Amino acid sequence: MADLAIFENMPTEYKDLLSQLEPETNLTGGDYSTNRRLSIRGGVFRQVLNGKEVSELDARSIKAVVVKSAPISRMYYATAYVEGEANPPTCWSPDTKTGRPAPDVAAEGKQSETCFDCKQNIKGSGQGDSRACRYKQSIAILLADKDEEDKWVIRSSDVYQLMLPATSVFGDDKQKMSMQAYARHLNANRAPLASILTELRFDTDSSTPKLCFKPIRVLEQDELALAVKAQQDPDTLKLVTLTIKPKEEASPPQLTSDKNTVAPSLFQETTVEEPKVKVSKKKKVEPASDIDLASLLDEFDD
Repeated sequence: MADLAIFENMPTEYKDLLSQLEPETNLTGGDYSTNRRLSIRGGVFRQVLNGKEVSELDARSIKAVVVKSAPISRMYYATAYVEGEANPPTCWSPDTKTGRPAPDVAAEGKQSETCFDCKQNIKGSGQGDSRACRYKQSIAILLADKDEEDKWVIRSSDVYQLMLPATSVFGDDKQKMSMQAYARHLNANRAPLASILTELRFDTDSSTPKLCFKPIRVLEQDELALAVKAQQDPDTLKLVTLTIKPKEEASPPQLTSDKNTVAPSLFQETTVEEPKVKVSKKKKVEPASDIDLASLLDEFDD
């Protein structure tokens, strides 16, 4: 386990960087000049550059920093996914808190005036007991790689988009934490999500692609500087902004200009209970010298 003394005797420079992180990062729940995306199609991490798959990562897990997250969205597809064909969603909502379809949804495609009483949001409307309208959440991450000492570090400022299916977003398993459970866990320990090196690991007990999240260590000062820079870059916001193009204008359904975004039929999700929305006032995270992250990380130390 890495030395976490930086939180016990926090240098002024580090404290200044920490204060620049967005306080909403943990729970916030377009086009891009160089579009980088990470896909989990088929239970494999795949790097996609400008719409083309360039490599597969030969690993069941990756290390990364989550620098920004989108609100949880919903998408409904009236037709089955056909690889290589344009197939934008029929109806969608960019933020489940609104409880309404997006204004851009065509009148003939709108399934209901509200998402909460929509027939596509009923158990069994999809395959098996699942819902036809599915949850998604997009996050922006910085990937870590190994340095000369075989240590996982953040050295690149390249930001990747990663679309999470519902099974990776919701769930209360404390040993295999979902994205939302992980964010709440860090919030409870006053640790900004973008200040932590996180492991994203496939759940091998799941029959569909499902990621679990685990804290590894606090970022070093130079790594935190990269996270702050990425978080404040307008292009990072575009990566997690839901943008749907009409079928005649776009290739496969997408969150950005990426033309190979995986359609929902590739995520045959198990039933996920709709979360109960609780509205609360967010408080700005104040960096403090007494954050006890050692105990937080130790409980996940293998």
